Amino acid sequence: LILPFFLKFIFSIKDSKSILATIVLFTFWKSSLAQPIIDGFNSLPFFSINRIVDYTDYFAFLVLPFSYYILSNMDKFTIKTPSIGIRKLATTGLYLASVFTFMATSKDPPTEPITPISRCCVTQPINTTVGMAKIYIPTIFTPDGNGLNDFFQITADSNMQSIDTFLVTDLQGDTVFSRFNIVDITPANGFDGVVADTIMPNRFRFRIAVTSVAQIKEVFEGFVCCIPCADPINLPRPFSISNCAFSVQYNDTTGYDSNIPSGEVLDCFD
Repeated sequence: LILPFFLKFIFSIKDSKSILATIVLFTFWKSSLAQPIIDGFNSLPFFSINRIVDYTDYFAFLVLPFSYYILSNMDKFTIKTPSIGIRKLATTGLYLASVFTFMATSKDPPTEPITPISRCCVTQPINTTVGMAKIYIPTIFTPDGNGLNDFFQITADSNMQSIDTFLVTDLQGDTVFSRFNIVDITPANGFDGVVADTIMPNRFRFRIAVTSVAQIKEVFEGFVCCIPCADPINLPRPFSISNCAFSVQYNDTTGYDSNIPSGEVLDCFD
């Protein structure tokens, strides 16, 4: 409702263009196309953006006719004041206040210590295509030996020819896992979470390059968390743990589906 007003008065554009810009910006933001930008911001220290790809949010476009009506009949909604100073002060205040009408903000609990896993699952899983090949990369794996989600792996259909590079590093940039030219895309060829003969809860960065059967190449980068919950890990529960995407939450037809049970309890936190 408010964003068209903001765009019109900040950029001095026409009413119709402010409505169109709102549709374009909101459509982009609520789609997977915005994920690389979000991941870029989230790679910065102490910075976190989280948004859920939910196409039902596009129902919000139903309010835009009201926005257009107000923009087209602004004289009916104008509050006039004889003081230029008061008018400028009120306008500046409204500019600042309007930002928060179309931007949701939150703050992590102040008592939560900053640990690598405290930022687990702040980004969405990669659920896309490379040409005709489907690919899914989760945001968490749980090497606890229960046979579910024990490896950090990608899921791809038969249209994917190979994983050319599968690289996992710690947050300092040291390589902890690397494999190349994988043609058997199975959990056994994924990362088991073992670093220096030990499995520890941690957040890792990955770089995965793939080639489809049609010889289309793509590179994916992001973060994944290792949460071994076989024993208590004596760390606070990450605030975004409910957003985690597991390997088993993938359907060959619909792709990633958060409604598929993960099979994990994740009750090992403090």
